[in-house]
Amino acid sequence: MTKDKKQKPIDSLETLLHRMMNRIRQSLELPAILSGTVAEVRIFLETDRVKVYRFDEDASGEVVAESVNRDRLPSLLGQHFPAEDIPLEARELFLKARQRSIVDVGAQQIGLSPLDCLETTEPLDENDIRYQLVDPCHVEYLISMGVQSSLVVPILHRDQLWGLLVSHHSSSREVSERELQVVQLVADQLSIAIAQNTLLEQTRAQANQEATINRVAKLLHSMTEMQLQQALELTVSALQAAGGRIYIAPQNPGEAAQVFSYGNWGMGDGRRSREAGGAGGAGEAGEQGKQGSREKITMPNDATCFPTQGDRNAVAPQCSMPNTPILFEEHPGWQEWLNMEATVEKGKLVWAITDLYRAALQSDLTQAFCDAGIRSLLVICLQYRQHILGYLSIFRYEIDTETLWARRPDRDDPRHQRPVQSFEVWRELKHSQAQEWKTAEIELAQALGSHFAMAIHQYELYQQVHVLNADLQRDIEERKQAEKKISALNAELEQRVQERTAELQRANERLLREMSKRERALRARQQTQASLERLSRQSELILNSAGEGIYGLNSQGKITFVNPAAARMLLSGVTELKNQFMHGIVNHSQPDGTPYCWEENPIRATLETGAVQYISDDIFYRCDGSKFPVEYVSTPIREQGDIVGAVVIFKDITERQIVERMKDEFVSVVSHELRTPLTSIRSALGLLAHGSLNDQPQKSQRMLEIAFDNTNRLVRLINDILDIERINSGKVTMYKQTCNAAELMSQAVDVMRAMAERAEINLELTPLSVQLWADSDRIIQTLTNLLSNAIKFSSPGFTVCLSAQVETRKEINTEVTKGISSSCDPGHSNILFQVKDQGRGIPEDKLETIFDRFQQVDASNSRHQGGTGLGLAICRSIIQQHGGQIWAESTLGEGSTFYFTLPISN
Repeated sequence: MTKDKKQKPIDSLETLLHRMMNRIRQSLELPAILSGTVAEVRIFLETDRVKVYRFDEDASGEVVAESVNRDRLPSLLGQHFPAEDIPLEARELFLKARQRSIVDVGAQQIGLSPLDCLETTEPLDENDIRYQLVDPCHVEYLISMGVQSSLVVPILHRDQLWGLLVSHHSSSREVSERELQVVQLVADQLSIAIAQNTLLEQTRAQANQEATINRVAKLLHSMTEMQLQQALELTVSALQAAGGRIYIAPQNPGEAAQVFSYGNWGMGDGRRSREAGGAGGAGEAGEQGKQGSREKITMPNDATCFPTQGDRNAVAPQCSMPNTPILFEEHPGWQEWLNMEATVEKGKLVWAITDLYRAALQSDLTQAFCDAGIRSLLVICLQYRQHILGYLSIFRYEIDTETLWARRPDRDDPRHQRPVQSFEVWRELKHSQAQEWKTAEIELAQALGSHFAMAIHQYELYQQVHVLNADLQRDIEERKQAEKKISALNAELEQRVQERTAELQRANERLLREMSKRERALRARQQTQASLERLSRQSELILNSAGEGIYGLNSQGKITFVNPAAARMLLSGVTELKNQFMHGIVNHSQPDGTPYCWEENPIRATLETGAVQYISDDIFYRCDGSKFPVEYVSTPIREQGDIVGAVVIFKDITERQIVERMKDEFVSVVSHELRTPLTSIRSALGLLAHGSLNDQPQKSQRMLEIAFDNTNRLVRLINDILDIERINSGKVTMYKQTCNAAELMSQAVDVMRAMAERAEINLELTPLSVQLWADSDRIIQTLTNLLSNAIKFSSPGFTVCLSAQVETRKEINTEVTKGISSSCDPGHSNILFQVKDQGRGIPEDKLETIFDRFQQVDASNSRHQGGTGLGLAICRSIIQQHGGQIWAESTLGEGSTFYFTLPISN
């Protein structure tokens, strides 16, 4: 220490330490502690700059806190330094010996003061400072920074070198032992503050993780409904991802897979949505959630693809696989890839893929992820007790990173060569970087995956119990009905017995009175025999006229009698079935097709225990090997208390199952089509009703437009459903009259011209002046519907043509109209209308099905185009009511042509 420099009072030093320690103890945030510490140390040392330098994992570092005296030295806050600036040997001395260094550039010397012995790790005298010549490179490095003297004290945390506490001065300056002690105490207190902050961050992270798990668990394990979509959105947000999806595998044959998605999974251009949502992270997840799918997608278990946006004839595959974009969980290469990829932990089916571009995926899967802009993927197998239920997948997009370097870490840069000449800031930008999945994020995802798996399993159990309860209730109702029928039959039988008893009593009385007269006695016997034969014939007539199959069995299970209805259902003769073993003939099976063994057959239980069996859904086999579903009742035959056989009454329920399935499918499709616009209307009106958009008139107007458009869609859908039902049921009267085809065509074109101009489509009309016998309004409705479809699915600048020509019935190509009924007289002439477009075309296997209800080539875009899926079905009904026919021809990529014929008026 120089003689002219004043000695700082001891009490001021203690006051400084006390103030700094209180700041460290009272503050919870490390940046505030570091900022206040460097300011206090700089004032205490009266130097030009004090900074805290933190090391990164790659040994490079960053200035995280700084205090500068009136810009006497340039600010280095936030700048990074390459690892070469502090050699490995120096870092080891900082760590192992806790060495402090004091450099005086003017004196060309450096003072080294280790706190521990490097060889023995024993503590040394903290006031021992050994001076030696400083390395010229070190001097040049400091001079380039404008520094003439420096003090460096290491900051340790958990036996690791966390960073350095550095003091710089623009002129030569000595450091006293007391100052070194104070700075060392400050560094020790910073170590404590870092440990406290680390513990605080861990506690906060754990609390946030537990809160997230509790919120997701509350959504999944709700007593009213399992809210998978909301739980998925919360999971994506908590993991700071761009989107996610839940794939629930079909658990039984014939069931459909379920997919819940959040964010853009294969829907449209993934990269375009990524740019709209941001570069990644929580903000991106929020924006992507607004654009992503928020509804459940149910697909058949043999499907391989997502639904895409489109309507009746849209074909827009997004990968190289056939038909439509891939549903990657069911792709053959998906499970193979997961089996090859290393899991995050042995025994845990969790895969954290940082960079999909480096994964060993098949080319079509890689292309699908690439097209969607997905770079990182976290996959959790949803498993419950060794039973795989599906997958939870979370994805992130690639991001851009920016680093400010005080010196460019590039050996090709002349500024990197010794001696150092400049510390000019260099901005390093890295584009398209993959985001690494952190351990805490993987653990959180794994915990959430367990809750998803448990909730899905519990929901499936609930569904099974619900189905069983419904079946039980149905069986109880059927049993009650059967008991009522049996009671009625018993009452009728009892009445007949009473009547027969009375009749026999009267006969006996007559026999007693006329015993002496043989002729009268013989006549009485003949009458009795005739009555018995009549009863037998009545019983046989009842069996023969019954619509249900009825057969009787003896105690060994062989057929004793069978009615014609049963023989007809089994495709065999009555005599051929008698004395045959019943179980071997009908091959009695369970609903899933598994044959009963005779020991487990319900009918055998009737023969053994006398229990009446009411079975609503089993399978019988005919003699030709074909099978059919049945419901039956087996009732025991008793004689003197012993079971001598059984009567089985069965009924073919094939048609009933078909009708119920058709009803369920229709209700499902209509409810889905109604629910989608109603959900949109409710969301828009909800935002307006709560006043969320009062200060945003443009968004409020857009919400009203959305509600208005979806209301129109609902009206169109309901009108279309009512129209097609009224037409098919004959409740709509066709007001046919003589009308000119050219006028009908012109009116239809005039109606659609405004729509064509908005879509920049050219309408071309080639009218034909021919008299028709038709309902002009319905024919114009058909023409406008076909023109509307052609305009919707044509690109701007293309042409849609409407034309007509006269031809006889025999000239019409019967190959393309196969399956379409018509009442046109082959000998009369017809007019053939044509609507031709230059759109995307229709696959050949869809040319007939597009005329069915709710049948579209690609239904997911119907809401975007405003279609209901009923337009072509209505057109077909109208044309058939006029005795004509309608069909379509198409070539993929070139366009489609819709034809329909009408008879010319006589």
